[in-house]
Amino acid sequence: MKIFIKFFLKYVPLIVFAFLFEIFFNTLTLFVLFNLLENIFFAVALVCPLYFFDNFKYKRYYFLLSYIFYSVCLFLETIYYYLFETFFSPSAIFVALDSNADESKEFLSFYVDTPVIIFSIILIAIVILVLIKSKKDYESIPIFSKSNKLKMVFLFLGIIIFIRQSTLIRFNLPYLILKSGIEYYKESENLGDYKNNKLGDFTNVLRESNSKEKEVYVIIIGESTSRSHLGIYNYYRNTTPNLNTIKNELLIYNDVISPHAYSVGALTKILTLGNYENPGLISKGSIIQLINAAGFETYWISNQRPIGPFESMITKISLSSKNHQFLTTTVAGNSTVLDGKLLEAYDDIINNEIDKKVIFIHMMGTHHHYENRYPESFNKFNDEPKTKFRSNDSFEKINHYDNAILYNDFIISEVIEKLDGLNAKTFALYFSDHGEEMYSTLDMAGHNEDIYSQQMFEVPFFLWQSQKMQKESHLLYKSNRKYMIDDMFHSLADLLSISAKEVDTTRSIFNKGFNERKRIIKDTINYDTFFK
Repeated sequence: MKIFIKFFLKYVPLIVFAFLFEIFFNTLTLFVLFNLLENIFFAVALVCPLYFFDNFKYKRYYFLLSYIFYSVCLFLETIYYYLFETFFSPSAIFVALDSNADESKEFLSFYVDTPVIIFSIILIAIVILVLIKSKKDYESIPIFSKSNKLKMVFLFLGIIIFIRQSTLIRFNLPYLILKSGIEYYKESENLGDYKNNKLGDFTNVLRESNSKEKEVYVIIIGESTSRSHLGIYNYYRNTTPNLNTIKNELLIYNDVISPHAYSVGALTKILTLGNYENPGLISKGSIIQLINAAGFETYWISNQRPIGPFESMITKISLSSKNHQFLTTTVAGNSTVLDGKLLEAYDDIINNEIDKKVIFIHMMGTHHHYENRYPESFNKFNDEPKTKFRSNDSFEKINHYDNAILYNDFIISEVIEKLDGLNAKTFALYFSDHGEEMYSTLDMAGHNEDIYSQQMFEVPFFLWQSQKMQKESHLLYKSNRKYMIDDMFHSLADLLSISAKEVDTTRSIFNKGFNERKRIIKDTINYDTFFK
């Protein structure tokens, strides 16, 4: 037992240091204490297998690997709690699994500050010091008999079962990573074969329009753009000067939200039959497939590259388009490609000879780092912004964010202007996948479903139509309809006059028969009652 305690005590400096860091920069809560208990039990569990090895070299290798593994887990959960005042959840890990190396690097550099750096240095120093001092300790571990080894097995399993059956399992990072990883790949597999099944498996697909006019329709998908920072939504700064000049031509919807505060959760519902009530329907068909089945040529042009060694779920859905182009795949990991590059690909598409086409434009939008989302010529907002969280960091990020929205305004207005120059039936619909907290109700910039705010779910949503489109349009415009964009499948089908057994026009914001529904976020929270 003395040897056991001796090795357990090697974990104590890490545990104590992380705990003190958490309560120094944040408040002491019940969750912090639960996490402390989980860290203690987890450390005890990791010591047990040390006694299974007879060869001291194997003992050494095991302790080295397990101690470093534990240190990395402790580092990640402590820094995450410091940044967001909450511990890891499956949704946070889900986002991490859907991020590539560039995005992860960008995220880290966005949030790293002096306390993070100091914590990292001290933690690494503790690890190195403990490992150096432990060089000869492995030889002092006796060779256990089979019966004693069996006792260690029972102790190890007992701790694991206790952690699993208690609420402490919620704080175990390896468990969350494993659980979320399995769920991620299961859900990814459930998406089906969007790439090869271009038409989907819809029933009775019909297009009501018999127009012989040329038709060009554009759906612009923004990124991390909060409605409250757009000038056309009465933001105090004129971040949308171009859209303001055509504001009377826009159908602007004032109460639209996203089902999630992260891209993969939102877009897998936005682009498919999946919604809050039936999330499993994400595998049953995409709006792109339905548009293909209705006879349109479809295009997906993106300033967000395919993710990781596997296709991301968003990429899988986008590959159901007949033509697709990911601009950043040619830039070798460069994450600073401006959305202006999308306009070049867009020009080629709208000027080709295809008469009936639908174009999806997936922007980088206002994703952090915000300063990388606009050129220097759009660096307009440099004065002190309005916020109750007054710091150089908040001022800088708000200004960068507003400049990024200013550039967004330019891109969207360019798309509309080029459509307006066509002799065709056209529309441009813009919305963002989710919003962004920008020092409004929380002292932070970004989005995170673990520490959600209203701004993370509020998205801009507006429609521009050409004169020819307006003459034949059947839509009913009510600006204050309560709508959540997990029903986008039905709204786009309705807007494009496509019917099918799977299309429900009562879920279309554009339809006179639209029925408002409960808008549930984070699985259980009623958005309209919680925030209001």
